[in-house]
Amino acid sequence: MHKMAQEALILYYSQFGNTARLASKIRQLTGADILRIQPTTDFPADMKETDRVYRQQRRQGQWPKLANQWPDFNYYDVILVGGPVWDGQLSSPVLAALEQLQGFAGKVAPFSTGWSELGNYEQDWQAHAGKLRLCPGYHVLTHGRPHYDQANLMSWLRKL
Repeated sequence: MHKMAQEALILYYSQFGNTARLASKIRQLTGADILRIQPTTDFPADMKETDRVYRQQRRQGQWPKLANQWPDFNYYDVILVGGPVWDGQLSSPVLAALEQLQGFAGKVAPFSTGWSELGNYEQDWQAHAGKLRLCPGYHVLTHGRPHYDQANLMSWLRKL
């Protein structure tokens, strides 16, 4: 097992398990601490209904409340933040978690899972990162490219 030379935290939100599986693979490869972003209210199981709720949250700029107890982020050198791609953008639970990360001085590396396209995911990250030090992200699509590939994942992790 490859350990990261720095202290790392994997912070992720997963609605249907895809991002959770990717976060778990990253943990297996790095030995990093891991924490799931937990909204106080679940999103609907139906993706069309989730999309309706999400679009309303985006319009109003109101993110879901989170139930997490946050660690001292400054213990970490790098935080890998993962979530699903919703409408080509960050999911609202990830946006809520980013507000908690403001002030973190280390590196932040996004990772995501999506259905068929990334859309404006990277640009949305830049728009909501504030003063966070963003690294290039790692993205996997279930019905498009890029597909999951362990060699590509390892290459991304080595660059962090």
